Amino acid sequence: MPWRPETAYLEAEVLTADSTKLVQILYDLGVDSVQNARGCYRQGDILGRGRFVNKAFEVLVELMNSLNTEQGGEIAANYARLYDYCQRRLLEGHAQQSEPALAEVQSLLEDLREAWQAVAASQCASLASRDAAAGSGCDPSSLSAEPRYSCVG
Repeated sequence: MPWRPETAYLEAEVLTADSTKLVQILYDLGVDSVQNARGCYRQGDILGRGRFVNKAFEVLVELMNSLNTEQGGEIAANYARLYDYCQRRLLEGHAQQSEPALAEVQSLLEDLREAWQAVAASQCASLASRDAAAGSGCDPSSLSAEPRYSCVG
């Protein structure tokens, strides 16, 4: 497989990211993967669709594994159920060649990503105000609403 600059960029981003940013990256990759699966569906590319459905499924597995059920309690359990539902809908959408099922998962992941960005921005704002005197903190502009990551590989 040839070297791709975006792969190196994403790898560096992941290796240096905090846990908040890692979840953002996962949501971005999940949305991109489902969007690409839908594109493959429209083009009749079954193999490509399967590859992107698998990638989105793996993203959901990572999101599920990142949940802290001890600290998160009912909220974490609700996220686990939602991730499980998305996984089932991905598999149904692929097996039944149903773009509406894939669109539903994409919409859910976009909503989750948007909510996560709001939480991250809020966290960033409170950290920035606390750390303003020290000249450190996070950059709220780094929490863009548009995904910056593509599905590679």
